[in-house]
Order: sequence, then structure tokens, then C-alpha cells
Amino acid sequence: MTISWERFEGSTDGFAARLAFMSDPDEGSAATTEESASWGALQIWADGHNLSAHVSQGEPLQSTHWYLLPVLEWIAEHWNPLFHEERLPNRNVEGAAATALIVTRNAPALADESDILTWEEDWYEWHARHALRAARAGGLFPNVVIRRFRDSIEVSWDDEPLAGSPRGFRHSASHGVVYLPPAKVARPLYELLRSATDHLLNLHPESTRLTELRGQIDKLRLPDQHHVRLDWLAGLRRPPTLGSRLVSGTPADDMQIRWNEIVATLQETGDSEQVTEVLAVEESPLVISGSCHAALLFSSVAPTITSEDVRTLASVLVERYSRDVDTTELEDLSFEILPDPAIPDWEQGYELAEWVHERIDLTSSGGSVDIEGLLQRLNVTVISRRLRDRDIRACSIVGPHHQPTVVHNESSLSFNHGRARRFSMAHELCHLLFDRSQGQKLAIASGPWAPRSVERRANAFAAMFLMPTVLVQEIIAEQPESVEEPAVVAAIASRLQVGRHATIEHLYNLTLMSEVTRDELLARAQNSNSAL
Repeated sequence: MTISWERFEGSTDGFAARLAFMSDPDEGSAATTEESASWGALQIWADGHNLSAHVSQGEPLQSTHWYLLPVLEWIAEHWNPLFHEERLPNRNVEGAAATALIVTRNAPALADESDILTWEEDWYEWHARHALRAARAGGLFPNVVIRRFRDSIEVSWDDEPLAGSPRGFRHSASHGVVYLPPAKVARPLYELLRSATDHLLNLHPESTRLTELRGQIDKLRLPDQHHVRLDWLAGLRRPPTLGSRLVSGTPADDMQIRWNEIVATLQETGDSEQVTEVLAVEESPLVISGSCHAALLFSSVAPTITSEDVRTLASVLVERYSRDVDTTELEDLSFEILPDPAIPDWEQGYELAEWVHERIDLTSSGGSVDIEGLLQRLNVTVISRRLRDRDIRACSIVGPHHQPTVVHNESSLSFNHGRARRFSMAHELCHLLFDRSQGQKLAIASGPWAPRSVERRANAFAAMFLMPTVLVQEIIAEQPESVEEPAVVAAIASRLQVGRHATIEHLYNLTLMSEVTRDELLARAQNSNSAL
């Protein structure tokens, strides 16, 4: 087929897209005039993979061929959540978003009818905002999902078969994920969106549909997008219920925005200078690339956060503001490292803990790692506050004008256990050192709604940090019994001041015990109600 228009934007080793318009093979009999003009080929590239490449009837093809106007409309309509919404629907499961959507498609087996309806509605709407297949309108598009991941954009893919696909049809890139700077994804998509729409509008200047699309594209660069994008970043947007939309057709821009509550609370709590710093972002007309402290923190809490907890956390953000922050030694150890899909999260956490141990002496006279002493040495303040959400164990905050801080949650089950608090401090230290946005800002609440890969890595870091291999081996060498005996596990946990659950899991990861023994010891530890 003859190509009438073509555009390529981006870099194939990061993110890129190619769009070409061709003559409609059905000559407009199966589509509107505008759609017929948009028949063409689409390629999506990520991390060197052509996600559109596929095999159909034994023939390898490099592009998806279909009507592309619905794709352009989908990008324009969902631009802000596409680049600013991180929180997954219903449950924060592990893995990239493309895989998570497959795992969470169905409600739990024991859910009642109303819960199933809510679950399915939330899943469907999140899928509609982030999955390319939501715009396919009958085409055989790759299963590509784009979402925010802290201050990066996660592009993930999974070749889940489409119902009705021809026999033998499959995409070449089976599954994967890459994390990219927001501008590296937003800029090529915007240029492609704008130029393709302009071409179609030149062909059909009388088209109301294309005129409206061009108007949507123009709005993406307006200043009033700032607060909407912050709202999506914070993960607290409250879409109207399905019933209210059926009755009133409430548009997204008219939703009640929870972000206003956060901003109001900050303004009540702090002065203008403090509030300005807490809300400061790095952004372009197209996307917020560097999140503010408030958005980073509230994006990691439960979507059902109470107003009381909003006030408590907002107050901490304001209180920890400081014009002069001495983080010299912390900075020397700190760098941002995104999850690596090629390396298990626990392995990455172990490597980071060993890296820190190589640089500073951390053992105390009693043989355990002096985590509290290290935090003091790094000028990290440890405080506590009471939150109604007991699932949040602790929070971490640091920035150019924020005192490095670990905040224990007094209502957490671990707060009253000294060993559990030590583990939490080591966990938060990992966040302070290696999860700082753009190498500068961090605000995260460690709990069920924080990014799973980041949390698993921090847990592994804490285990290796508090139980370095050399100390574990020294203690084992002193014991007359095997490491698989409960008494030896108890001795290691006691000497290193960690919980038995964490000790058992760590010994298993170090291949010092079998899976069967691990499970038996965990069952015994559970029955004894030990911390961690």
C-alpha cells in the first residue's frame, strides 16, 4: 500500500513511535470519512524492541495496520493520567502494569456482587486510561501499558492473546518493562499526535471531530493543566460514581479533586515559603518531570486516606522544611537507582547493602549493626507520629530544603518492637539513599500502596544491612548445632537484634537452609508471635 504521510519520533533504544497513513483497503466502506483517512501503520518502540512487530498467518510484519484516529484521540483524552497516574486499580500487586492488569482482572472469588461491580469498574477505567488496546477499535494492537512510576515513566508490555485473534497471530515481544524520563516518552508522542492530527485536519478541514481533537491537543500545553497533573500524581483523584456519570455525564475536569484538600491543609499548617517548597515541581508544558514532596508522599498512601492522616503527613512535610540542610555524608552515599527488570528486587537490595558496608564500618561493640548511630552520623532525624492507617510502618523524607527524616508510625504493629523498629530504620535508609527522585527529592510512606518493587528491594536491603554475611558466618561458627536448628536462628536474631521471621528468610536467601526447613521454622516463629 502507498504511504501518503509518515512521521517518526523518539529513539528506538528508549521510546519511539512511527505512524504512517495509507490508502484504506476498504475504501471507506467500514469507517467514517475521518477514520478512513487515518488508515495506516503504527510502530511502538521501547528499550530497543519493536512492540508492534508480529507474525500473522506465518508472515512477519513490523507494524500494526488499522484505523489510527481512535489512537490519536485516546492519547489526547488520557494524556494527564497516562503520564502522571501511578497507582494501580484495586490492589497494588507486584510486577509491571501490563502484568498487574492481567493478575487483577477478576475480583476475589469471595467478593459480593456490589464489590465485584466496583472492582470491575475500577479495573476497566484504569485500563482505559493506560492500555493502548483500549484504543484499538477492533485492531490487533500490542498490549502496551504506560503509567507513571515515581518520577519515571514505566512502559510495559505483555503479549496476552486478544479474543478473536487469527490462528497463529502473536507479537514478537512477549513481555518486558522499561523505565524512562517522562520527557523521553511525552515529547515524541506529543509531536506525533500533533503532526498526525494536523495532516488529517488539512485533508478534512470541515471535520468537527478532527477540530475537537486539535483543540484537546492545544489544551495540553495550557498552564491550568498544572493542578490537574499534580492531582493525578498524588493518586487521590475521586472520579464520580458510575451512577452519577450516567445521570449527569460529569466530565473529568469537573471532578472533585482531593489535591485541593492537601494544598489547603499545607497552607493552614505552614507559611508561604514552606508551602512553596513542598509543592515545588520540575515541569514542562507537557509533563511534570520532577514531582513535589507532597505528590510523592501521598501517591504512596492508601487511596482511602483519612483527612486526619492528610493533616498529620502534611504537617510533617512542613515541619521538616529547612533553608540550611547538611546532608554531605548522606549525599556521598546516595544515588537514584531504578528497579532493574533483569535482576530480582531482593538481589538488588542485597547488593546495595553490601555496597554501603564496604564504605563504612557499621558494627557496634555488641556485634550488631548500629543503625541508629549511622542515621545520626548521616544527620537523619528519627521522629514518630500517629496515623490512623496502621499499615504504614514508616515514612522517609529528604530534599534540598528538607531535613532527612524517618517518621515511625506509632499505630503500626511494629512500633512497639525494638527489633522491628531497627528493621524499619534500615528499610527507610534504603529509600533515603537509593530512591531519591532526580537524585534530590524523596517522600514515601512504606506500606501496601508504595511501589512493590521499591518496597521489596528496601526490605532485602534492611535484611542484608542488619545481617551482613560476615557477621552471620561468625555467629554460626560459634554454635554447636546446625544453622537449621531453632536455637541457632534465635542466637543470630538475638545477636544482630532482628526478628526471627526476617532472620529465617535471610538465611534461606543466603542458601544456608532448604525451603522445607524455612517453611517449618517460619511456622514455629509464627506460633511464638515473634516480631517480624
